[in-house]
Amino acid sequence: MAIKTLCEAGMEVCALNSGRALDPEKDFRNHRMPWDLKYRSFGDPQLAKQSEAGFVGDTEYVEDVWEREFTYTTAPGAKWSWARCSAVGGRTNFWGRSAERFGEIDFRAATLDHHDVDWPLHYEEIAPYYTRVEKMIGVASTVQNRPSNPDGDYLPPMNFRCFDMILQTGAKKIGVPYLPDRIAQLTVEHDGHPACHFCGNCTSGCEVGSFFSTPWFLLPKADASGNLELRTNALAKSILVDEEGKASGVSYLDRATKQEREVYGRAVILAASCLGTTRIMLNSKSRQWPTGIANSSGQLGHNLCDHLYGTPAAGYLPQLLGQPSFPDNVSDSSIAWMPRWQNLNHPREQNFARGYSVYVDGGCWEFPAYYDQIEGFGSSFKREMKRRYPTPVTFTSQIPSLPSAGNFVEIDPVAKDSYGIPKLRIHFQWGENEIRMWEHSKKACADLMQAAGGVVEDSSEEPETPGYSQHEIGTCRMGDDPTKFVTNRFGQTHDVANLFICDGSVFVNGTDKAPTLSILAFALRTSEHLIEQFRRADSFQH
Repeated sequence: MAIKTLCEAGMEVCALNSGRALDPEKDFRNHRMPWDLKYRSFGDPQLAKQSEAGFVGDTEYVEDVWEREFTYTTAPGAKWSWARCSAVGGRTNFWGRSAERFGEIDFRAATLDHHDVDWPLHYEEIAPYYTRVEKMIGVASTVQNRPSNPDGDYLPPMNFRCFDMILQTGAKKIGVPYLPDRIAQLTVEHDGHPACHFCGNCTSGCEVGSFFSTPWFLLPKADASGNLELRTNALAKSILVDEEGKASGVSYLDRATKQEREVYGRAVILAASCLGTTRIMLNSKSRQWPTGIANSSGQLGHNLCDHLYGTPAAGYLPQLLGQPSFPDNVSDSSIAWMPRWQNLNHPREQNFARGYSVYVDGGCWEFPAYYDQIEGFGSSFKREMKRRYPTPVTFTSQIPSLPSAGNFVEIDPVAKDSYGIPKLRIHFQWGENEIRMWEHSKKACADLMQAAGGVVEDSSEEPETPGYSQHEIGTCRMGDDPTKFVTNRFGQTHDVANLFICDGSVFVNGTDKAPTLSILAFALRTSEHLIEQFRRADSFQH
C-alpha cells in the first residue's frame, strides 16, 4: 500500500523485498489435485529435511517462498511459531482474506474496561480510509448493524452453504450471531479483476487475481507510475543513520551473493511484518541509538499481542448424512463468522475482558479429515466416507491477547542466522484472560451445535501455538506520548522524523477481527501523511 501510494504521488521508491517474485502460472496450484503431483502435495522429503521451521505453507504447490530457517529463538517457558513468507507480496498471496473493520469499541477499549491504554485516534478518523481500501480491493459481505464490527462498502456476499443455513438456525435459538464474513474475495468483477470462479485453491495462491494480494492489486499500479525500483532477494539488515541520528537508508544482504549492500533515501518506511520490522529496528544500533533505532521510550519490542487460534468444537450434522455432495470448499476459507457478541452492553458481563469471534467451516472439503474416525476398510469404509462427506463442521476461535509486560521480543545476545544477523528472542505466553475466552468459546460452540441438531465429536484440549494465527501486532505501538510509545498516530517514529512504519506493529491492542484490512487502512493514512510532509518541505518535523 505504501509503495503504490507514494509512487502514484510522484515519489521515486526503491522497494526491498527479502524473497523472489512469484509467477502465478508456474508457482500457484492451478487446479492441480494432490494426486497430480509427484509427492502428493507434501513436497520433496529431501527439501523437508533441510527445513528447521517445517511450515505447512511450504508445500509442493508453492515451493521456496516460506523461510526454512528459524530466525528467532524463544525464551525459557515461551512458545512461538513464526511463519515467514519472503516472496513479493508476502502472506497476502495466501492469506485467509477476512477483512473486518476495527470499531470504536476497540479504539476505546481501555476507557471501557480500564485495561492498558486507548488508541490515539477514534474510529471516525480511520473510517474514510477503510472505505477507500474496501473500494480498492473489493470486500464481499453484508450490512450487519452490529456494535462490535462497523459496516463498510461491500460487494455481494458469498452464498451460505447448506450446513451454514442449519447452523444459523441453531445460532438464532441461543442468541449468537452467525453471519457472512467480510472477505476480500471478489463475487463480481472488480477494477479489472475477474470474479472468483470458486475453485477452492485460494490459500495456494490465486492464479487469476480474484482475491486481494499486493502483486495483483497494488504493485502493478505502482510499477505503471514509472517510479518503482523493486529489488528482490534483498534481506534488510538494519536502518542506516546520519550524524543527527535520522534515517538515511537501509543496509541489506543480497541473498544470491550474501554481499552486504546499502541504499539511501530521504525517508525510510518499514513494512516487514510486526516481528520483522521490530527485528530490523532492534538490530539498528548506532552511537545515536544504542538500544535500537527510535527506542528512546524503551518500548520497542514490547506489548506483543497475538490471536489465540484453536478448535473449540468439531463434529457433524446428522441431518446431512447421505445427502448429495456439493463443492463447499468454494473459497478455501471462512465464508461465515460469529462476530463478537460478548461484553457489548457492559464490559463486565463475562468473566473476561473484551471479546472474541469464531469462524465456521465444514461440508464437502477436498480431504475428509474425519477419515481416522471411521472403522474398517475397503468398500464399507468408502461408503461411510461418502455418507459423511457433507456433514462435518469445524469452529475456529479468534481470541485476542491483552498487552502484557511479559510478552515482548528482544535481540538474542548469542544466536545469529545464516547471514550473520542476530536473531529475535521471543517471550510469550497466553494470559488468563485469553484462556477464559477459550473455555467460553468451547461451551458456546457446543451449545450452538446442540441447538442445530449437530453432534460434537471433538474439542482441542489446548489452543494452537502462539504465532499460529500470523496476526502478531503491537511491538512498535502508536501513541501521543514519546516517552511511552514508539510512533505517533501516523506511524511516524517519535525519535526519527523520517522513519515510518506501515504494518501491524504500530497497533495498540488486538481485537476480535483479523488485522489485514486495518494494516492497509493505516498504511494508506501513514503514506499520505508522509506525502503531505514532503509537499510542505518541513523536513519531517513532528
